[in-house]
Amino acid sequence: PLFDPRVFRSPRLRATSLGLTTGFFGLFALFFVNSQYLQEVKGYEPAVTGLAIVPLITGMAVVPKLAARWSAHPRPVIGGGLALIGLGLLGASTVDAGTPYAVYACWLLVISAGTGLSMPALTLGVVTSLPHHQAGLGSGLGTSAREIGAALGVAVTGTVLAGHTGFTAGMGPALRTVAALVLAATALVVTGLREPSRPAPTTTDARPPVREP
Repeated sequence: PLFDPRVFRSPRLRATSLGLTTGFFGLFALFFVNSQYLQEVKGYEPAVTGLAIVPLITGMAVVPKLAARWSAHPRPVIGGGLALIGLGLLGASTVDAGTPYAVYACWLLVISAGTGLSMPALTLGVVTSLPHHQAGLGSGLGTSAREIGAALGVAVTGTVLAGHTGFTAGMGPALRTVAALVLAATALVVTGLREPSRPAPTTTDARPPVREP
């Protein structure tokens, strides 16, 4: 009774919810293989691995401040950010034991920049697609979209890895699969943001109003 599914009549709400799911789908696919690649394939110690993922944090910290300048144009910001996540995953799928860390760090920066670019606009898009008194519902929908995306990212990546004889052999195909799905979903998100947005319906009393005599 707390959730009215009619809110998804809003194209903007559908698109931004899918965008959040897509972004976290790609991000958690990377999280699933990132430390394994750095420690098992590259041979880094845990402390060095922690330092090696700093580029993944940098973009998320810096880019949102730049993205705020284009807040009046959410469609290219969201589409560009999600596309960067997909392209970064494609790039990361090409690495192996002999890949220099600097190359891998560049792909981490691309993914983190895409995340920092798209996530604030997507979060704002979900919340503002609903009336003010349903802001809590919008926040809950955004959180649910992130959790679903994270779970699917781990599930798809793990499934592809399990189909290969070793981690090194499976990492590339897993990330390529996720990247293809991210880019396909990005096209759907951008298309959805193109449609005219309608205000989401609110739950109201269905009885006709009583007129004063």
